[in-house]
Amino acid sequence: MSRRALRIGLIVGLPLSALFLWLAVRKVDLSEVWSTLTDARPGLVVAAVCAMGVVYTLQAERWRRVAAQAAVRWRRYLDMVVSGVAVNNVLPGRVGDLLRARWLGLEARIPGGRALATVVIDRALDLVTLVAFLVVSLPFVTEEEWVDRIVVGGLAGLGLVTVVLLFARRYTRSRERERRQRRGFLRRIARDTAEGLAEPIGASRLAAVAGLSVGAWVAWAAGAWLVARAVGIDLSLLETAFVAAAVNLGVAIPSSPGFVGTYQWLGVASLGLFGVPGEEALAFAILLQAVWYLPTTVVGGVLLIRRASATRRGLRSANGVEGSIGVPGHEAG
Repeated sequence: MSRRALRIGLIVGLPLSALFLWLAVRKVDLSEVWSTLTDARPGLVVAAVCAMGVVYTLQAERWRRVAAQAAVRWRRYLDMVVSGVAVNNVLPGRVGDLLRARWLGLEARIPGGRALATVVIDRALDLVTLVAFLVVSLPFVTEEEWVDRIVVGGLAGLGLVTVVLLFARRYTRSRERERRQRRGFLRRIARDTAEGLAEPIGASRLAAVAGLSVGAWVAWAAGAWLVARAVGIDLSLLETAFVAAAVNLGVAIPSSPGFVGTYQWLGVASLGLFGVPGEEALAFAILLQAVWYLPTTVVGGVLLIRRASATRRGLRSANGVEGSIGVPGHEAG
């Protein structure tokens, strides 16, 4: 699955990213963009970085509640979230989300399909929240046709999620579970994922994860507002909510790693609706991406290296124990 996602991301995403990057920069003076970036207010930029940290903290807590695996500490969920973002920053196809499911399965010792179901639900909560932001803000900010396409795409995504959840519940109720040894690998993954999606969350847990999702995206919008102020752009509350929704729903378009190109075009196009000049809008998009891309890539990269080192140490230790046990005549001391 990861290799397929990589191939699709490279074949489809790179040309589209190049196109969107060209659309973003073709009518702007890049020297003015650079001047705007160098004049950005550093205090507000640092505050925006902190706001993005709140985003990932709340998302980690939301995923912990969705997964409901008491054996895994909250700190581990945060590590996996940031590591997954770091992977998505450097690899196409959102491979980081698949790795998150893999890591959770290993940490909690649950089937991979069940772990994947928690990631699907976690990402679906983002989709619901962003569509709500867009629907609430859209009537007050714009009637542009390209925004309507994002709305249609978001609603279609919600419809697809609803269909998948209903199908999973009906499938698990109508078909008895066969013995595992009679199932192939992909069928076991599909069945486990369906069972995970079909499990009821409960009203109180649903309210909690919905509140955390809203809180996370409010924090993201606050970070966007701070970045806008840092480069001299004044956005209203509704305009900020619209930008947050449009940019984050729009990056569902296949693109290069880290959404380079797509992100810049969405930022320029969104702020252009409010009369913001292209140079300032492009500086905003570049800086907004930087305040989450750079910290998550650095921190997530360190966490990935630590995970790989721990895995290697564990393998060496296991091989050492097996070798000691397997040597005839070996005795301690």
